[in-house]
Amino acid sequence: MWFHLDDANYKYRRAGVAVSAAPAAAFEYVHALQPDGIPSLDMSLFLDPLDGQAYFIRSCDNKYAGISRLAPDFLNTTGVISTHPVFEGMALFRLPNGTFYIITSHLTGWNPNPLMLFRAAGKTLDDPQWVSLGNPTGDGTSFNSQPTYVVRYTPKDASVAPYFIYMADNWVHAGPDGLIDAGYIWLPFNFHDDGVTVSLEKRTGWDINNPFGAL
Repeated sequence: MWFHLDDANYKYRRAGVAVSAAPAAAFEYVHALQPDGIPSLDMSLFLDPLDGQAYFIRSCDNKYAGISRLAPDFLNTTGVISTHPVFEGMALFRLPNGTFYIITSHLTGWNPNPLMLFRAAGKTLDDPQWVSLGNPTGDGTSFNSQPTYVVRYTPKDASVAPYFIYMADNWVHAGPDGLIDAGYIWLPFNFHDDGVTVSLEKRTGWDINNPFGAL
């Protein structure tokens, strides 16, 4: 497990690493580090489902975003392989056809902002050649959400195709007491038949095993 390790003023700017035999078991703290010698803030991990390579992506000193491969033991990085304009709340995912996507946000503290979705024109994360697809929510505050992860889910009914779930934090609009009431938003990514458009629609509820059907 990698996590953002910082002080109250966000000046420590490190990643913490802990290990466990199982997700629900106790974790043992390993170390704190500035990956590749770079102060790091918002961060995320991505395990490529096609080749098993793990990656670390983070905001580098809030000046730019950087992607690095993880070492085989997942305890360190092995050098920055690509850099990008600054963003945070990043979540990488990859389609079965090999196309990489990243959904991310602007830097506005705890306040929500328009999401940014990018599709890679390149074949690897060494040279992804990100193409902007805009804000898939079409909403200025992205339904009060910031990305945390994207997971591929296979429904129980074999007639319903696997799809991707947008998993996000609602930091300050989930309850009356603001940040202390922070909650979560899960929505299904809708990859439209035109092969280009990707959207997230606001929903009060949906069926995880039939995401685009009626409740």
